[in-house]
This record gives sequence, structure tokens and C-alpha cells, in this order.
Amino acid sequence: MNKIHSVKSIFKNYRWLNRQLYVVLSFMLVCFLLLPFTASSEDTLKVTSQYGEIRLTPNEVAWLKNNPEIRVAVKHGWMPIEFKLESNQHRGISVDYLKELSKIFNVNFIPLDYSENMSPASAEMISGVSAAISKNAQFIKQPQPFLDFPFAIYVNKGLNLTKQISMMEDLNYKRVAIFKNGPIAKEIAENYPQIKLVHVDIADEAFEELRQGHVDAYIGNQIVIDYHIVVHRFSFVEKVGITPFNSTVSMAVRGDLPELSSIVSKGLQAIGTNNPEILDKWQISDRKYDRWVVPVIFFISVALIFVLLRIFKLKQAIKSQDIESQKKIWHQANYDYLTNLPNRHLLDSRLKTAMEEADNSLSPLGILFIDLDNFKQVNDAAGHSIGDKLIKEAAGRVSRCVRSHDTIARFGGDEFMVIMSDFDNEQALEKTSQKILAEIKKPFQIGGELFYISASIGLTIYPNDTSNPEALISYADQAMYEAKKLGRNRFQFFKASMQSDSTKRLELTNDLRNAIAHQQFELYYQPIISLSTQEILKAEALIRWNHPVKGLISPIEFISLAEEIGLIDEIGAWVFNQTLRDIKHIHTQYSTEFQISVNVSPNQFLKSERLLAWKALLAKQGVAGRAICIEITEGLLLQPSVNVVNTISDLREAGVQFSIDDFGTGYSALAYLNKFDIEYVKIDQSFTQNLKPNNYDAILCEAIISMAHKLGMKVIAEGIETEAQQNLLNSFACDYGQGYLISRPKSFNDFMQFLFEMRSKQSLN
Repeated sequence: MNKIHSVKSIFKNYRWLNRQLYVVLSFMLVCFLLLPFTASSEDTLKVTSQYGEIRLTPNEVAWLKNNPEIRVAVKHGWMPIEFKLESNQHRGISVDYLKELSKIFNVNFIPLDYSENMSPASAEMISGVSAAISKNAQFIKQPQPFLDFPFAIYVNKGLNLTKQISMMEDLNYKRVAIFKNGPIAKEIAENYPQIKLVHVDIADEAFEELRQGHVDAYIGNQIVIDYHIVVHRFSFVEKVGITPFNSTVSMAVRGDLPELSSIVSKGLQAIGTNNPEILDKWQISDRKYDRWVVPVIFFISVALIFVLLRIFKLKQAIKSQDIESQKKIWHQANYDYLTNLPNRHLLDSRLKTAMEEADNSLSPLGILFIDLDNFKQVNDAAGHSIGDKLIKEAAGRVSRCVRSHDTIARFGGDEFMVIMSDFDNEQALEKTSQKILAEIKKPFQIGGELFYISASIGLTIYPNDTSNPEALISYADQAMYEAKKLGRNRFQFFKASMQSDSTKRLELTNDLRNAIAHQQFELYYQPIISLSTQEILKAEALIRWNHPVKGLISPIEFISLAEEIGLIDEIGAWVFNQTLRDIKHIHTQYSTEFQISVNVSPNQFLKSERLLAWKALLAKQGVAGRAICIEITEGLLLQPSVNVVNTISDLREAGVQFSIDDFGTGYSALAYLNKFDIEYVKIDQSFTQNLKPNNYDAILCEAIISMAHKLGMKVIAEGIETEAQQNLLNSFACDYGQGYLISRPKSFNDFMQFLFEMRSKQSLN
């Protein structure tokens, strides 16, 4: 019995072992079948391109899939490595490398403008770096450079001394131009201490030093300098040797993107350093000479003398063209990205040099500080692209007004500065200023549209005004603001009194910021009379500033300042609210037909939401829209933006009427009067004050009145001071009059009293 039980137990254990063995074998079989799939998940992916196969890891493949677009910061003035065209397209060798990387990995590289102060979050890569990255430390330079070129020695082949130069040792005890901020300068100073280094900021400056013989040689990056020599036709420059130093250009990737760094590194290794197919596109040459090769060969076989004569004439023409090109390059300093003028940094250097030369020659130095009037309005209304084109055109106009040896620079956004030397007297500065004003005042035709601006110019003279370069610029700035204050489109010399005026202006600015909060403004009203009935149902609201110390301040002194410092919207809102309160009182006490005109600055249309809020205020106060007439200037409607058109249309829907102020003094045109359905035209007082029978102003006023009536508008004549003027305007069928003959502007209480007195006189008559 026990034996039988033992046999059963053994058989049972055998079956259990058999099942376990089956499970193990099955597991091993599954693992064997899955082994290829497991291995492939850890294997690399091959990318096939014209440069061969490139292996990417799964992580790198996944990264590319999740990031189909990569932002790259590209420099805009480093030809031929990378630069930016006027069409805002980025070009250069680095961009061509990016295109090849794009083809290999099927990604889109988006070029952005490089800046030393850019945020790391704005780009994933930098397309070209030639040294250690100090100002963009979050980016890591790739180990594989895409460019590797030596530094070469360049000389002026017209100087006999240059025949002795062919290597670095030949430059001992000679003056050699070198970039001040480049890494090569330090290496040369350490390895060749006998060489006298002359530091320059830009290549054009080095070439000029070489041309004038101020230096014996120029050491620079071979690919960059060779490109400049051909593009700018520097025929006097000759490359005589190669230095033991070289320059590499690499790409840089943000440090927190290791997958992208590896991908770019593999791609650059595949394309290779100094890829010949890419570089061939940038091996430019002057094809002018090539045009004459075939004719020369042909004419040699026909007549040797004729060929020699032809070649001689050609060489003379090329030589003349080279000289002219060099002058243009030196006069048109290509430092500002938009205008190709020197920037503010180079201006400071030029100014100090000019002051030193003036001291040596005992001659004065003139500074012209030029600011474009109303440019901000054009820029905001038409867009920055139009504004940039206008700035560029303005720079060209100013350049054509100054002498070739004068320096013109772009000082700021819409500001330019001219340094003038070697002039006999102040009349020379005045003449140049008048030429600049005349050129800027001419219409700018951009994109099929006309734009009108003017300029204000401040002038200072060294050393008469000051011997400090910073103070000299500051004084010119103060003189420019004085020109603006006097009406713009003019020039003004600096005067010592402007220092105190500048201080007063600063004080006035600070006081103006507090004026609204402390309720220092007050509205005055000037009546507008019907010339036919002598009835007064209109008035113009005029703001006054009751300064706690200086007393009553005219708007002429602070409105332009308020526009400059951005307070005009707040002041305009206060005027409208006060006008609503006063018009309600007039409607209750005097007449419900009364209308008040409110002046609105063109700057207020830049933030149309504030003007459109007036519709809600009218409804809230229960005032009809026709009780308000908005006075605007002609310039606002000359080239109206969509914003201006929509704002005027919305306010007119609420019943608000519009009037053109100072008509005839600006760029008067019938088109915009008819287009915007303007209700009133106000003839400027400059025409009214000189009004006499049959004189020019009378003829002009009568024509304006007739024109306005035919267009369905009414006319208001400003500045009426005599009964003769009033009678003559009445004979022309002018609708309304305004001026001291009727009444000066009055405070609200005095104005109400005046209305009742005039009504009483009319009832007695």
C-alpha cells in the first residue's frame, strides 16, 4: 500500500515538474521572439542625406517630432557670415548651413534678430559665434565649427614700404590695425610685443587708416575681409600673407536642450567645416572686368593699338569709380541698422576727435541736433514699417544737405545729429539748418501715400558754449526744445538763458503731473455769434491752468508739454467732463439749443477708447450729442488711419458734430472735408486780422466761405477784432464770428452773465 502511494506521489511530482518546465520553456520562447523588438527600441535611427547616414537616438527622434520649429538668433551685420537685407531677410553662410540642417532633419529653422541682451527663452540656438559666449552664457558653443579661416595680413599696395611685408615678423615696430574687441588682438600683443597695434571699431575704419597711410598693415579674418574688399571695390588693398592665427565660427545651443545640441552637432559633422558647395556661393568677384575679356581678345587679333587704348580708358574709368566709392563709404558710415549712419556710440568718439582737431586749428565746431516733428503720430497711425522707411528717407535728405566731411549720425529714434567743422561764421550753420528744414518739410511718398512732417533743430558751438562734450549735446538738445516751443519747423541757437528755461520746463512738467489731482484747471468760454442774427448759441471751451504760485497759465505753455509727457488724454477727459456739467447748466438756464466746441489733440486719437467713452458719458449725463462740437486740426484728416476714421464715425453716430480748426494754415484739401461730413470750418485768425476789402485775405476768405457752403458746411471766422472785419465777413455770408470784438474768453460765471446781458440788449433792440 505504501509502495503504491509512493509511486503515485512520484508520478504526481513528475507531472508538476513537467508543467513547470513547460512554463519556463514557453517564457524563454517568448523572450526569444521579443528579443529583436527589445533590441531595436534601444538601437539608433538612421537618417539618410546627401552627406551620408546620420544616426539619431530615440530621444533625439522624439525631440525633433515634438519640436518641428526651432528659433535661431542671427546677427544682422556680419557679412558674408550672416546679415540682414533691407527686406528683413536673413542671409549668409550660417543661414545656408541652417538650410542644409533643415533638409537633413526635416525641421523649420526660424531666424530671429540676435541681441546680446536677448532672453534665452526667445531662441533655442545662436547661428554664429566666434569666441567664448559671455553675454549669452545660457548658450553652449558647438564643438564642431562650420567655418575655420586664418587671419591674413593686408597692406596698401600703393606704398613702397608694403613690399617688405609678407609675414608677422615683418610687422615688428610697425603700426597694424586690428579689431579692438577681437580675441586676435590679445594673442598678437602677447606673441609679437614689438608690433604697434592700432585698435579700430569697424572694418571701414581700418580700411580708411590703411588708405591714408596711418597704418602699415591690417590684420583681419580672411573670409570677412576678402568679401569686403570685393564688395566695396578696395583696389588699393592687397593680401600679402597669412598669420599663424585662425578664426572659427560655430553654432550655439541653449544649455537645457541636450538633444538639440547632439542633433546639431551630428548634422554639422556630416556637412563638414568649410563645406565647399556652400562657400562657393559666397566666393564673389567683380564681374565688371569679366565683361571685357572676350572683347579684349577679339580686338587684340584685329588691332593691338586699339585694344591698348580701350584698356587704358577702361582702367581710368574704374580708377575714378573706385575713388568715388571710397568717398561714399567713408561719408555714409554704415553703423545704424536702418539708416547706415553712425550710431550714438560712434558719434561720441567722432565728437571728441573733432573737438581735439578744433583745438589744434583754433577753429569752432558746430553741433546740429535734429528732431522730427510729429513723427510719433505717423508711426502710430501708419505703422512701424512705414515709420522706418520715413526715418530712412529723412536720413538721406539730411545727408544731402551737409558737406562730405561733416559727420551725420542717428542719435535716437527720430533724432539726428550733425557735427560741422571748418566754417567761417554762424551764417554757415544757419544756411545748413535752413536746407535741412526745407528738405524735411517736403512730402514723403511711401507706399503710394503722402506723409507730411517737419523738423526742429538746436545748435551749439564749441568752445563758445561749453568745452564739455556731454554738455555740448545737452545744450543742443535744449536749443532744439526751444525751437519746438517757438512753433517747430525752425532752428534755434543755444543761449545761456535756456539753462534756466530747461530747469523751469522740468519744474513745469512736475507741476503739470499734480495739476489734475489738485483741481488746478478751469474752463473759460469764448462766445461764437451768428453774424446775421447776432444771436449767441455757440461757444468754444478753452482750458486754463490756475497754478498756485505762477497764477493763470495759458494752454500755449502747457498743452504741447502735456502731449510730450503723455498727459493729454487725462486733461482731455477732464475738459469733456467739465464741459458736460457746464452745458447742462446752460441748457437749463439759457437755451437747450446751445452748443460748446471742445478742442481735441491728434494725440488723443491714438487711444480712441477714451474718446469713444464720451458716448457713454453723454448718455449718462442726459446730454444730446449735438450739444458738443469737436474741433480737430487739418493734419489729422490728411492721412487718416483706420482708427481715426472709425472713431470719428462712431462719435458722429452719437450726434457729435465736428469742426476743422485753423483752416487754411495747414494742408487744406477738399477731399477730406467731403469725405468726413464736417459740419463747420473755422477760418484762422491770421486771415481775419488782415482783412480789408479786395485784399488777398479777403479774396481767400470769400473763397473758403463759398466753397464750404457748396459742400454743405457752415463757416466760423476767428479773431474778429473790429466792426469793419465783422461787416466784411457778413457781406461774404459768413455764418459765425468769434473774437475780442464780441468777447474775450470768460470764466463760466462771467460767461453766463454775458449771455444774459447780450439777450437783454437784443430784446431792447
